[in-house]
This record gives sequence, structure tokens and C-alpha cells, in this order.
Amino acid sequence: MKALERAVSGSVGVSPKGLRRLAGGHRWVFLDDLRRRPDTPAAPAAVEVIGPGGERLGEGWFNPKTKLALRLVTRGERRLGDDLIEARLRAAARYRERVTAGFEGFRVVHSDADGLPGLTVDRYGEVLVLQQHAAALEPWVPLVVETLRALYRPRGILARNTSPVRALEGLPQETRVLFGSVPERVPFREGEVTLFAAPYTGQKTGAFLDQRENHVYAGEHARGRALDVFCYHGGFALQLARRADEVVAVDSSAAALAELERGAAENGPEVARRVSTRRGDAFELLRAAVRAGERFDTVVLDPPAFAKARAHKERALAGYRELNVQALKLLNEGGRLFTASCSHFVDDVAFGEMLEGAARDAGRLLRVLARRGAAACHPELLGLPESRYLSFVGLEVMEVYA
Repeated sequence: MKALERAVSGSVGVSPKGLRRLAGGHRWVFLDDLRRRPDTPAAPAAVEVIGPGGERLGEGWFNPKTKLALRLVTRGERRLGDDLIEARLRAAARYRERVTAGFEGFRVVHSDADGLPGLTVDRYGEVLVLQQHAAALEPWVPLVVETLRALYRPRGILARNTSPVRALEGLPQETRVLFGSVPERVPFREGEVTLFAAPYTGQKTGAFLDQRENHVYAGEHARGRALDVFCYHGGFALQLARRADEVVAVDSSAAALAELERGAAENGPEVARRVSTRRGDAFELLRAAVRAGERFDTVVLDPPAFAKARAHKERALAGYRELNVQALKLLNEGGRLFTASCSHFVDDVAFGEMLEGAARDAGRLLRVLARRGAAACHPELLGLPESRYLSFVGLEVMEVYA
């Protein structure tokens, strides 16, 4: 790896528009705002970044084959090399030591927010799962693995490189073991509950770690009869079952529900007794429950991202509103709704305004219990709005007036 210590090769220029973006705190520059220079590489590489006046701005990952062509890694005179990569991995580990007490599953590296754009690493107990989204990062992957082994002493490290973003970077889709052995199913503790990650086949790297603190929070405030919609493997449902008398878990995937039932059984007979499942479309099942006159004391809504592009925002808000209206109609006075959005195109303000409209439509006066975001192991980088993408709101019904 020593030959790669100073692997910056060539440079790329930034337009005045691109400079304004970087000066505002962002770390990405799109291809249209870059300018070729005599030594600009034709393939993905680490490069020096040069401003419109010839000034050095820093160094970063460059890929001329994709729209998001530059990811800034350093600013000013700081150099991109082995020492910097290792130092940032160690700094990320020190930060996690402060924010992950009581959890065996957490994000180890959160891309730009840890100064390592294009790299995501999650921990599930004794296993690490890595995702590489930037082609120019490729030469450093062996160093990343070596450093992670020294920091965490894992049983195994898996590269779960199946994100669609890799196709945009010209990278292949692949899943392979980089070190040791990685089982198909990995247990990890989340508070008082044991969850199970599916690192080869599950969502993201195997589970939803960004909601880990919200899982526990909802579980602590659950009561009576509970409903978990878009339950997946039971991150919320199994926590709700700690205090609720009954938990109905809803998902469209038979495989997800089977894994939830298996996880419930492995958390003990009392949890297994309290949890039941319903398979189907969430919108239809909610409407059917309202028509049937069902009532719940606790409802969780954790849908997938409805807005994956800015153009989808209004349609997404309409979908979120319909879900929340139906969920609120299932709650009597004193009932609690825990509801989330995981699209950065739907910010906290838009999500809150949507909830106000849903409350009016459902005829419920609501008290806000909490406004939360992603778990602390998914830090937000100031100036990079894409790093704040998760809205989570806890509400309590004060009065039913319709």
C-alpha cells in the first residue's frame, strides 16, 4: 500500500458556480461545473481541485463518467493519502465510542459526514459490511479493510456493493467477503431486543440502523394495542412488543414477515405471543382497518422514501398525508403516532406541514412528543443537506373532533 500513499494524479478545475457551491459548505460538484485542465485524468482518480483563479481548493475523488463528478475529500493544503484515510477512520471510530453505548449495530463510517465520501461501513455485532460508491476510492479499499480490522477485530468484513449508484460510477454490482467469514444472518443487540441483519440480501447493508434510536424511543412509549406499518424485519415491532399488549406488523413482503416472526420467537415466548403479522399493501390495509372500526393505542409509520428526486416531492407528500390520515383515524384520545420520512427532498418543515394537514383531515388535535432525526451514528454534515434525510415525529392525540 505504500506505493499508493500519494496517489493524487492530475487536477480538475472548478467553475465560478462550482466554487460558490464549495464555498457554501457543500462537498460535491457536478460535471457541468468542472473544467478540464491539461492533466485532468480521463478515468476515475484522486485529483487536485483548482479554483477559477488558479488557486488550490483541496483534493478529492474525480470521475469524468458520472454527473456527480467531484467529491471533495480535503480543503486547502491538506493532502489526500494513506495517512489521512487512516486518520479519518480512527476519528470515526472515536466518535462512535461516544454515541453507541448499548447498541451492537451501528454505522461505523457515514461517507462525507466522516470525511470519507463514497464510503459506508456498518457494524452488526462481530461483522462489518462495507459499501463503496465512488470509483476513485478503489485503490484505498485494502487500506480501509486493514484499518477496520485493527480498530474492530471483526469476525468478517463483507463488501455489499449492490447500490444503483455504483452503475452511475461505472462500477460492477458485487457482493464478496473481504476478510474472514460472514454468515447469512447476524444477531445484534439494540437496547433490550435482539435483531438480526441479513448482510447478503437485506435492505441497505442488512438492516435499518439509522432508526435504531427511534426504535428504542417508540418502544419506550408504546402502550396497549400497537400497529407497525412497513415493519420489514421488526426493528420497531419487536421494540413495541416490550410494552404493548399486542403488536400487529404490516408489510408487503412475505419474506420480511417470516423473518420478523422468526426474530420474535428468538426474543422469547412472550414477545412471540404478542406479535402477529398482516401481509398486503399498507394503504389498503390501513383503509380496511378504518372501515372495520379497528382501534389502536400506538401506530408506527416507517415507509420507504417516496421522493427519490425533487420532482417527486409533491406526489410523495400526498402519499405521506394519506398514510398519516388513515393512521390517525385508528387512534382514539391518548393514542400515539410515530411517523417517519426518509427522503431529504421532504425536509422537516414540509413533513411538519403535511402532518398538520393530516391532523385536520382526520379530525385530531395533536400534541408533539418529539421531533427526531437519524441515529447519532449517522451524523449530519453542516452544509451538506443530503446528509439530513430522516424526519421522525412522535405525536399524541389530545382530542378527537371528527
